[in-house]
Amino acid sequence: MKHWISSLFLILSFSVFAQTGTVRGVVKDAVTGETLLGANIIYGPGQGIAADLDGAFELDLAAGTYTLQFSYVGYETFERTVTVQAGKSVDLKINLKTTTLSEVEVVADVAIARETPVAFSNITPKQVQRELASQDLPMVLNSTPGIYATQQGGGDGDARINIRGFSQRNVAVMIDGVPVNDMENGWVYWSNWFGLDAITQKMQVQRGLGASKLAIPSVGGTINILTKGIEQKKSFRVKQEAGNNGFLRTTVGVNSGRLDNGWGFTFAGSYKRGDGWVDNTWTEGWFYYFKIDKQLGNHNISLTGFGAPQEHAQRSWKMSIPDHDAQYGRDLFEGSEDLYNVMVAHNQGDIADEDLDQALEGIGEDRDSYNQALENFVDTTDALNYGIRYNQHWGLLDRYDIIDNDTIRNGEERVTERKNYYHKPQFSLKDFWRINDKVYWSNVLYLSLGNGGGTSLSDSSPPRDEQGRIDFQRIYDANAFGPFSIDPTYSDTEHKSSDILRSSINNHRWWGWVSTFTYNQSDRFIHSGGLDFRSYVGEHYREVYDLLGGDYYVDNSNSNAASPVRREGDKISYHNDAKVNWGGGFYQLEYKEGLWAAFVNVSASMSGFQRIDYFRKKDLVLSDTTMREAIGYQDTIEYNGQFYHTNSEETRFATTDWVWIPSFTFKTGAKYNINERNSVYANIGYLSRAPRFSNVFYFDNRKFQNIENEVIRAAELGYAFRSDRFSINMNSYYTRWDNRPAPRAPSVIIDDELFRTNINGMDAVHMGIEFDFAYEFLPKWTFQGLVSLGDWTWQSTDSVRVTDDDNNPVIDPNTGEEFVVYFDARGVHVGDAAQTQFGFSLEYEPVRGAYIRLRGTYFDRYYADFDPLTLNGSNAGRDSWQIPDYMLFDLHGGYRFNFGEQSLSLRGSVLNLFDLQYISDAQNNDGNVLSINSNDFNANSAGVFFGQGRRFNISITYAF
Repeated sequence: MKHWISSLFLILSFSVFAQTGTVRGVVKDAVTGETLLGANIIYGPGQGIAADLDGAFELDLAAGTYTLQFSYVGYETFERTVTVQAGKSVDLKINLKTTTLSEVEVVADVAIARETPVAFSNITPKQVQRELASQDLPMVLNSTPGIYATQQGGGDGDARINIRGFSQRNVAVMIDGVPVNDMENGWVYWSNWFGLDAITQKMQVQRGLGASKLAIPSVGGTINILTKGIEQKKSFRVKQEAGNNGFLRTTVGVNSGRLDNGWGFTFAGSYKRGDGWVDNTWTEGWFYYFKIDKQLGNHNISLTGFGAPQEHAQRSWKMSIPDHDAQYGRDLFEGSEDLYNVMVAHNQGDIADEDLDQALEGIGEDRDSYNQALENFVDTTDALNYGIRYNQHWGLLDRYDIIDNDTIRNGEERVTERKNYYHKPQFSLKDFWRINDKVYWSNVLYLSLGNGGGTSLSDSSPPRDEQGRIDFQRIYDANAFGPFSIDPTYSDTEHKSSDILRSSINNHRWWGWVSTFTYNQSDRFIHSGGLDFRSYVGEHYREVYDLLGGDYYVDNSNSNAASPVRREGDKISYHNDAKVNWGGGFYQLEYKEGLWAAFVNVSASMSGFQRIDYFRKKDLVLSDTTMREAIGYQDTIEYNGQFYHTNSEETRFATTDWVWIPSFTFKTGAKYNINERNSVYANIGYLSRAPRFSNVFYFDNRKFQNIENEVIRAAELGYAFRSDRFSINMNSYYTRWDNRPAPRAPSVIIDDELFRTNINGMDAVHMGIEFDFAYEFLPKWTFQGLVSLGDWTWQSTDSVRVTDDDNNPVIDPNTGEEFVVYFDARGVHVGDAAQTQFGFSLEYEPVRGAYIRLRGTYFDRYYADFDPLTLNGSNAGRDSWQIPDYMLFDLHGGYRFNFGEQSLSLRGSVLNLFDLQYISDAQNNDGNVLSINSNDFNANSAGVFFGQGRRFNISITYAF
């Protein structure tokens, strides 16, 4: 009887199960993509559930049709009708819109699906947490079309990123709507932004000119990072990570939720340390973040601050392939063994040029096969073969002393030559004022204070031991006890250091104000306008960091110093300030009606530049004239019967005039939603961009001649398709960049006088197609893919006439004619980024809270970085060396245990799963490569960084 009842119970249970189906999904903010934890889901009268900590929900319902209602505080209620079939599941993606215009939409210029006509990709906090795995933040963006990010030499925080072939100097990086690119050269130092992954609410990559209203340097694109705000509920999170090579990181986050009195706060902190995959690339850093928020009537006022004081060792120089791995270099060769041997003999000088044809003929080869094989030829003769982890910037040292003929040993220490240390806190005070339902006014005041620098030896070619490490002991011995360390010119008892560790300091003070006014005229028209002001002072100098055994160092760089003797902490080599002032305005009109959305944006700005040099002779400023760089230490000038010296009130440090340059931007675009699933868009833009500080003044206070604005013209077409299980984005782009400045200003010396000039008229065209999709082909299985095919080439051939400070042509004494610099880069491929990219990810979620994801990314057609000005003579129009293509695989997995409102998450990642050996960065004809033929535009003359091998990262996170 008991068995019969049990059997009947099982039959009834299976019968009930067979008559039910499952509805599951995630509730998110439509703009930011942030999951809405605790969102309400109503599926019948008096029946409902709340979403979990990740905004996820799951309902088991009897077969039938239901109208589900989704709601959340501050958001519009949304209804969705679903049909539940017995034994089947329905997956929903619910995006709720705020009841009023979002602060994020006003301040941060976030692109919105089916509204904003630009190419963009959203990177969710979930993806960052699952895939970053202790890498630098840009590395997770390699899953985005058109992006090439590497960790360069392997130092923590030394990553760089290219979008559509444009370096990050030409990619705008914004944090909560505040620009963070360096005001002098446009670079982004990712080591300053450690910890952002812990507070990222959303990261969005806008490719092309983007959706920002501000006049920012978004030639390649914009990386928009939004930090977490005050959540509806209080929360706490602690995370512990561990990884290869001793990496450890602890992260804590607290959010008060919205308190009854309108206050709220959030705090996050993190600490990390590690030894680095590359030799001696240790790292140690802290991170802190706070946000205090107050709702005051129609004002939302918030104070935010964050910073990441850190120090880390670096690998700064590329090296030749065989100095890392001779066998890898040998395996690149595409030819016979006999041909390789002949090419080595020719490269070593054992076969003269005039005898080469005969040698080739003797092995059945000719010049054509020789030239074809030259591309990937590497001479491994005398290869150092130190390994791909080798780092040339460190060594061992015992700072011993000799007292009364006794040697006092202090123990051997590891000394890092290249160390970066920096702290760049950023603070902002924001007021978001909802004047009424139609008018919003946002004001953001921000302040950034940067302090720190990077160390290096004063001798760029230091002695080395048998392992290739810097022989610091030899340097120390020479400084402390060498026969020439006592120089009676300066001291009869103290020891003079001939080689020291110096630090290049780059401090700055940067404040800005962004004011944005938004008026919702109607459901169709939205007007936005505002002001953008920035003021920046960068202080640059070198200082004596470590005398390495000596007592002082001699430096004669300061024309205003009484003595050249320098001790630790004293300034040497250079000391100058770079001042940049910026003022701009912008206006944007948005139009939305029916299936159409469009915008028109115009912006204009005025940039001012000034340079002050504290080491050059001082200026003498008189009522009727200014004598520039006229008075140094002990100099005396007589003018109109009056004598002036370096301490006279009329002197000042060498100061340039302000140089003011205007710029402007015009952008417009439109999107048409064909139906609920299909949409198309187009945009065009014109950007006249002022040069950066580094292209206005050179290091000697000279203003570059013939300064012209860079001109960028861009156009883009795109298509998107959306359904519950499948989505796809396709776009094509064309960007022409005229008057692109040279990476390094050319210089010529004529009659012992130095002349420098800007190279204007260097033009490049970047065009291509991009494609990405996501397909949930089975329940719990998702496949994503991407394709990016670029065609990025230089378009210039030109000659540049060198002029003096009075804009007069400089005469070449050898010819008696104007001095001219020639180059021909027509059709040459732009270097330093892969022009072909394929990628995919396959994710399986076996049970709720668990996942495993395999990601693969393929890169090809990477041409080594190069200087276009070397393209002259027989090298005119010549492509740089193309590195071997490569494909990387990463594996990620994890599981989250839920205990009511608490959770415990376990996560693990394996990067470079198959331990592939590959080259990630290359420099054509690298000057650091000591090759007999170092200008062959091939593998033999290239300097490279090898990518990192297999690594792992695991973490455990507790949250409630």
